[in-house]
Amino acid sequence: YYSGLNLFDRKKGIVSASYNQKDGLPSNYILGILEDDHNNLWISAENGLSKFNINTRTFRNYYKEDGLPSWFLTESKYGKGPDGRMYFNTNEGEIVFHPDSIIDDPTPPLVVLSGISLFDRPDEKLSYEGFISELKEITLPYNQNDLRFDFVGLHFSVPAKNRYKYILENFDNDWIDAGNQRNAVYTNLDPGEYVFKVTASNKDGVWNEAGSSLRIIINPPLWATTWAYLFYLLLIAGIIYFIWKAQLKQVRIKQEFEMSRFEAKKLHEVDEMKSRFFTNISHEFRTPLTLILGPVKQIIERLKDEKTKDELSLVHRNAKKLLGLVNQLLDISKLESGNVKLQTIPQNFIPLLKALVLSFTSYAERKRITLRFNSVENEIVIYLDRDKAEKIFTNILSNAFKFTPEGGMIEVSVNKEDKHINVIVSDTGIGIQKEKISKVFDRFYQVDGSHTREQEGTGIGLSLTKELVELHKGKIEVESEEGKGTIVTISLPLGKEHLKTDEIFEPDKDEVSFEPRESIYFEETKTDLSADNTGKFDLSSITQTDNPLLLIVEDNSDVRNYIKDNLKKDYRVVEAVDGEDGLNKSVEQMPDLIVSDVMMPKMDGFKLCEKLKTDERTSHIPIILLTAKASKEDKLEGYETGADEYLMKPFEPDELKARIRNLIEQRKRLHEHFRKQGVFELNQTRITSVDKKFLQKAFDRITDHISDSSFSVELLVEELAISRSVLHRKILSLTGETPGELIRRIRLNKAADLIKQRFGNLSEIALEVGFNNPAHFSESFKKQFGVTPSQYQQKNTSI
Repeated sequence: YYSGLNLFDRKKGIVSASYNQKDGLPSNYILGILEDDHNNLWISAENGLSKFNINTRTFRNYYKEDGLPSWFLTESKYGKGPDGRMYFNTNEGEIVFHPDSIIDDPTPPLVVLSGISLFDRPDEKLSYEGFISELKEITLPYNQNDLRFDFVGLHFSVPAKNRYKYILENFDNDWIDAGNQRNAVYTNLDPGEYVFKVTASNKDGVWNEAGSSLRIIINPPLWATTWAYLFYLLLIAGIIYFIWKAQLKQVRIKQEFEMSRFEAKKLHEVDEMKSRFFTNISHEFRTPLTLILGPVKQIIERLKDEKTKDELSLVHRNAKKLLGLVNQLLDISKLESGNVKLQTIPQNFIPLLKALVLSFTSYAERKRITLRFNSVENEIVIYLDRDKAEKIFTNILSNAFKFTPEGGMIEVSVNKEDKHINVIVSDTGIGIQKEKISKVFDRFYQVDGSHTREQEGTGIGLSLTKELVELHKGKIEVESEEGKGTIVTISLPLGKEHLKTDEIFEPDKDEVSFEPRESIYFEETKTDLSADNTGKFDLSSITQTDNPLLLIVEDNSDVRNYIKDNLKKDYRVVEAVDGEDGLNKSVEQMPDLIVSDVMMPKMDGFKLCEKLKTDERTSHIPIILLTAKASKEDKLEGYETGADEYLMKPFEPDELKARIRNLIEQRKRLHEHFRKQGVFELNQTRITSVDKKFLQKAFDRITDHISDSSFSVELLVEELAISRSVLHRKILSLTGETPGELIRRIRLNKAADLIKQRFGNLSEIALEVGFNNPAHFSESFKKQFGVTPSQYQQKNTSI
């Protein structure tokens, strides 16, 4: 193992430094060391001679090409003569030299850039003019960025020992020692400006400080130029701007949407307020109309003076006309608020329309107008809301009659097409100007002309008609020519595909239909009033010794007094001024029947009805709701709260009396049922579930104590936890008997069952049902069944 040259520090007694082949020695195998007069060490190594400068700690090596006879020096025969000469032996002879005679060549080589080319594409030539050695600058495209630089040092002493260094400014951080290599390679250079510099030294290490340089400019691609980056900047700025604008627009849209939602909500609230207003105002209108129509009709029936009757008939007709206008206002408000729902059923349209047309026959005769109805078909089944359809065609016909002069003609024709039917109403009236036809369906619009305001009307009818037609998914069109007449065409779709599921009501025998049922029921009521089994109606049959007690709950004193005046001859009447007062008086007075308004302060009629029907003390009392809220939904709400009858304002006094009498008659039939059947068939009786539970509970308590002779009405009151007066009134109202009579009848019914079952002798049976006195048992049994217990026993035994 050879370690090269070691520097020993005598003062410290250690090796302070080591030098080997890596530091510049020709070889780590040292053969001999001599020192010259200048303190330089001359070292013979295995393959060369080296001069070591103690001060600079650098080596200067000499080889065969420097004049040595051989590259191999030996260990023997080396030394220094008295004259300073040095002797070293090689395998081919001895060399002798004086160190001072060996002088470095001071001339550095001239450095020349001999070539520049593409490293990976040698066949592709770079485009430049002139000699490369004369160029100071070269410009290249972005894709010619893999470069090879060739250079040479012009020094001919020992050219093989020339050394080179180079640097590419803006790429290399320091000079690169290339040794004897005469080229440099750079790949994948980024676009930009570079300066390639190269320098060389001669064999003695003398460097050309000036060297040679070349400025290289590599242009960026089009998409990486300054203009491109400027474009990108503008594009990004534009994108950011448009994004900002889009977000701003989105925020604005969102704000507008929120504002529209807010406005829609407010409009909906306004619609609801309008609907409530129209409902309330219609109630206020209907109340005085009730006080007009009812008394006027009664006065007309009593009067014999024909002239006065005619004048009052005029009052009655115009009051009814005012009622119709109120109804139209209410319909308009409901359409606006979206509360009007279709309730269609399949029905034959032809007889319905024909009946409506024929209802105008007497009016046509009075005005001497020819009225015709034409239809090829006898049956066209269509899904219609009958009530709304009647309003549609009644309005159209009324309008036609209004504007058709005497001697004119009105014709109604029906034709059927593939998917719809057309109803064409034509008249020979005054007609409409062309520029005003488009406005006839506008709400409150009235056609200007020479006709009077009475003819023009309110401007509501046609608007309501159009909205009702569109509610049926149909359309209405008007053709008119001034002075010749008007043609109105209404087109309604066939089938039910255009309707929603909740708008279709298939006919069913058990289906509740309030409008038809009301008219049918009133007819039945008239029948009940006009005749009984003998063909005569007997008021005494439903009014007992004391007339029934009625409670009238109405906040309007005029209406309340009007109802009272019509009922006080046949009934005892108690008044309540509002729902809360009505509830209190119902509990206190326990009336036989209640007539209540719906719209009242403190508590409305629906709430009052619900509280009365769910209270065990008052659930048995029949209730008639009397109101101006005339829609089917209002009726349904009334019936669902437990109302027995629902009567619209304005009402006829006779109709109210009929409803009251009918309910009292029903109560009488209920009493007969209990007398005949007992309380064993509660499910077959027409009483509320609360009353059924009450009767069942009373029956169970009596049955549980049936053998206890001491069980009395007072004990039943305790068992049921109600007052004696309430128990008395409720049992009497439901069964027609007092509580004491009910207890006795249940005991006797049980006794009859025990006799049939041959339970034991009559005395044992009497004790079993709570009779301690056999004579009293026999007397009571005969009073109820018409025969004595023994006769009843013989009869059932023989059977």
